[in-house]
Amino acid sequence: MAAGFQGPVSRRVAAGGLAAAVGLGAASGGPHRIVSLNPCLDAQLVHIADRRQIAGLSRLSRDPATSTLADLAATLPSVGDTAEAVILKRPDLVLASTHTSAATRRALERLGAPVAVFETPASLAASLDQVRRIAALAHRPERGEALAARIRAALETAAPRLGSRRPEVLIRMSGGVSPGAGTLTDDLLSRLGLSNAAGRLGVRGWGLVRLEALLAAPPEVLVLADDGGRAGRADRTVRHPALAGLDARVLTRDLPERLLFCGGAILIEAAGELARIRNSALEMRP
Repeated sequence: MAAGFQGPVSRRVAAGGLAAAVGLGAASGGPHRIVSLNPCLDAQLVHIADRRQIAGLSRLSRDPATSTLADLAATLPSVGDTAEAVILKRPDLVLASTHTSAATRRALERLGAPVAVFETPASLAASLDQVRRIAALAHRPERGEALAARIRAALETAAPRLGSRRPEVLIRMSGGVSPGAGTLTDDLLSRLGLSNAAGRLGVRGWGLVRLEALLAAPPEVLVLADDGGRAGRADRTVRHPALAGLDARVLTRDLPERLLFCGGAILIEAAGELARIRNSALEMRP
């Protein structure tokens, strides 16, 4: 099992069988054909692996409404989410998440594809660990450490002033969902000097904050996070007309939803945006 590896590695089939047909078994120097089946893993892989190592990224990474690397992903190979589509890429490493279809993962393992399965990181520490593990699998550990250092530096730059108060904020995403305790976003808010109102409203993990509860006990800052209608699907649950009545009491700010989906490199931009929101709140009410 490779260093830092999480999840199963499928058994290799006999020499001359399917393994030879699909090109499994990288030579020394690491894998040569990496396929990623998850947009969050895609976004880390492109910062770590050589371009020539990337045999396929998930199709979702080309969606400009949600992807953090749509332009770059359009210049790299794409892959479908079925086992058959993946095997056609002749991978010697497949990166999958726990959200990847279990049937697809099992089929890849039966076919002899080496599959690394990653959980969604629930903290900054877990996200940095994931960066390092992907780098170890790609045989580019120094790039993993460099990316982790950039993320830590961005958080240090965005950190609150010592002794400053912690404005209460609620992030409202598509479907009325908010990130609560036990999520990477909650950890990020805490590190940036913000108190997450989702916990006060009973949300743990990713959960629904009912509009009635939000109106009855609003936070100091309401962050509306969606795709801005770029995909032609403006979400009424995020920008509900009833929220307009909060304007006199609540500072409302927009945040691109794509900044909240993943860990890794996108945390650099997310930290900067959330720090600006925090500073706006402190300027209005020191």
